[in-house]
Amino acid sequence: MTGSSAAQRAVNRSYDEVDYEIADGVAVITLDAPQRRNGMRVQMLVDALHALDRADRDPDVRAVIVTGAGESFSVGADLDGPETLSRALVEDVDGHTPTGYREPAGRISERLFSMCKPVIAALNGHAIGGGATIAAAMDIRIASENARFGFVFTQRGVVPEGASSWFLPRLVGLGRAADWLLTGRVFDAAEAYEAGFLTKVVPADQVMSVAHEYARLFARDTSPTSVALSKRLLSSAWLHSHPGPAAAQESRIYAGRVDSDDAREGVMSFLERRPAVFPPLDPSPAQRF
Repeated sequence: MTGSSAAQRAVNRSYDEVDYEIADGVAVITLDAPQRRNGMRVQMLVDALHALDRADRDPDVRAVIVTGAGESFSVGADLDGPETLSRALVEDVDGHTPTGYREPAGRISERLFSMCKPVIAALNGHAIGGGATIAAAMDIRIASENARFGFVFTQRGVVPEGASSWFLPRLVGLGRAADWLLTGRVFDAAEAYEAGFLTKVVPADQVMSVAHEYARLFARDTSPTSVALSKRLLSSAWLHSHPGPAAAQESRIYAGRVDSDDAREGVMSFLERRPAVFPPLDPSPAQRF
């Protein structure tokens, strides 16, 4: 991969509450309301959902970075009065289904879970409430050493959202998840890293550069189809109580890949000691579970 240039970079600010930018195979989605520390309103969450969907469908995108404008990733719901949360139920018309309300952070977490592209959370600052829950649904989390985190829902009189009750125990274990979710306490990056919630902790001014370096690993070195299938293997492994079914599923997917263009390129690039040039993501049903 080469450095970004004006010709390689495409910026789209057609969304109201997020910025969307593509350069060198990496889409960057920025929560863009720094004046309220990226406090979440319905429009921001809807825009983020649409931007994620756009990135996942774009064959030129190999990895996605989600970050926040200003000094915070997101401090959660933009609380401006006692009716803030109930008002969101009325505003978020798209969230309603025949069986009831679906809060928008949960819909974002579900979309993140289903994405074929790897998603990196570049946590440039505090991630509280909904900011923490959507980060939990991403694949990689790179955070500022100054960032603080909190699943503060019980301290606001509500309950966890964004599917955090599903993602968090899988990331940090049931005991630590219970600690964080039930108390709603705020904790620092060192604790988050020690618990396994964060992939890397770096100085504040290095968060985006490290996130881009990580994204380039996907764009430069990996098969997009293999990454998508590996994401599915990781997510489906939780369905099994014994390693046997997981191994059988891996074997089935592996057998379908050994004669692929990707596998041939992977082997030949190794033997020829050159960078691999993999085909685009294969969208065919045969490449899906």
